[in-house]
Amino acid sequence: MADKNEEHAGSSKFQKLGLILALAFYLVSIIMVVRIQKGGDILDKNVKTITFAHWQLEDGFRQGFDEAIKLFEEYKAKQGQQVKVIQTTVPIQGYGQWFMTQLVGGAPADVIELLGTSDIRNQYFTPLSQYIGGPNPFNQGTPLEGVPWKDTFEDDMRAGLDWNYAEYYGVGVCIHTFRMYVNMDLLQKATGSRKLPKTLTEWLNICEKMREYGKKVGKPIIPIGVRGFDRGTLSQLLGYYQSQINADLNDTLPEFCTDATATDILKALQEGKISKERQLAAINIVAEIGKYFCDGFPSTDLEQTKFLFFAGNVGFFPEGTWNAFSMINNSPFEVEIIDVPVIGPDHKYSKYFVGRPSEQGVGVGGLFGIPKAAKHFDLAFEFLQFITSWKINQMTMVEHSKWLAAVKKVKYSGIMEKMQPLPGSRRSNIGFYFGFGTKSWKEIYETLETLIINKVADPQEYFWKDFISRIPDMHDEMIEMIENEKRNMINIETIRSASALGLKQRELSPADASRLQISSQMNFENLISRYKSTRNIILTDQLLGNMKTGVK
Repeated sequence: MADKNEEHAGSSKFQKLGLILALAFYLVSIIMVVRIQKGGDILDKNVKTITFAHWQLEDGFRQGFDEAIKLFEEYKAKQGQQVKVIQTTVPIQGYGQWFMTQLVGGAPADVIELLGTSDIRNQYFTPLSQYIGGPNPFNQGTPLEGVPWKDTFEDDMRAGLDWNYAEYYGVGVCIHTFRMYVNMDLLQKATGSRKLPKTLTEWLNICEKMREYGKKVGKPIIPIGVRGFDRGTLSQLLGYYQSQINADLNDTLPEFCTDATATDILKALQEGKISKERQLAAINIVAEIGKYFCDGFPSTDLEQTKFLFFAGNVGFFPEGTWNAFSMINNSPFEVEIIDVPVIGPDHKYSKYFVGRPSEQGVGVGGLFGIPKAAKHFDLAFEFLQFITSWKINQMTMVEHSKWLAAVKKVKYSGIMEKMQPLPGSRRSNIGFYFGFGTKSWKEIYETLETLIINKVADPQEYFWKDFISRIPDMHDEMIEMIENEKRNMINIETIRSASALGLKQRELSPADASRLQISSQMNFENLISRYKSTRNIILTDQLLGNMKTGVK
């Protein structure tokens, strides 16, 4: 009995010790979190800490910024300031919730990848407009020395402009284009050649040969891999071929000097100026391509398709260049990157082909902003300029991530030359104007999936009947869009009024006065744009209400 009591006493001591250690660990963790949130470090109160947060888990991205952070910390140390930058990554599936929790909680990361609406950015993020006119100091000694920060970006920072509030809330770090990855070994085995397709017809013919090869060798070959779960592939292909067939309408239909709108397209359809066949030709093309997707493709996500590609089961994978590094490095065979084939003279829709829209000046992404609640704005802003400088942006994007850099005057070599934005032969893309909100676009993709899965004989007609049947639901979407635009106009007018009051302040510096005047003018132009947008939504709603199935 005594032995059992002693054993119990010994066990109790260990339990108490465990509880004490757990409590101590918890207290130390709390202290560390508090110290970091206040911009300090648990080991040295003189160290200033900022956090850099994003969802980019692709190969090379984090490693590139690890090196950038090290160089930034060394740079600040030479200035006599101890700085610690913490890189935080959150998977995209949970990033939206984490992002909002950070902002609402009042202790967000100091430099954070942007998400959310214009209203969220306006409420929680620091406007950067007053800073973009001066040069980036970290560009000294580079081809971009002395160039205004705004003009150092390939898109002149257009991606960072929020039109609702006429403010810049974010700065981009990369450019992505849409390309196709090719398993060259499978191409050779299936066709007896390594000749790559340039036209849509050539591509589809090769896909058929890949399918036949799979049957011959008893291997489950998937000619075209897709991102089906998030409908990314359907979205890209539909937009890509829609623009090749209809982009010239941007030059002929608009009432003003803008691109064609849904109002322009629907009105021209009803008036017989354009044909239903032409407007829905992209539906037929996507249905053609979809014959070579895998069975059950709507439930296939990106990682599954990448795995199947690496295993040698997928011939072509249309996807963004953000996956180029992993696609090439993780494949046990030669991978080629090519443009998605265009509609050639050997296709029935060649009569509508108007050229490929240009990719230049668009596509800057990876926007990072500074929350208003950032602990050290000056340090966060300095870090933001540092990572978007000519040298560092190339180092993180080109050398590590194998992505295109956001800044100008970058030279690419090897496989990355094939990722650069193409000049094209048309000035702009055009929308597929049969969806107007989240719900109707979701239903468009569901209809496309049904067309492909059920091998519908006449995809255009099936789609058209489905479109007509959904007009009452789209009317509800239009009403909601109109209300949103009205709220936007009220917000914009409130900002304009605040700017007008600010200009009356006597102690205002000339620089601040100039900034307010520019902001006020931009907001006025935006107000007009919102009014025109509301007018177009109302007209589009009326056109939908009058739409007849007999449109030719």
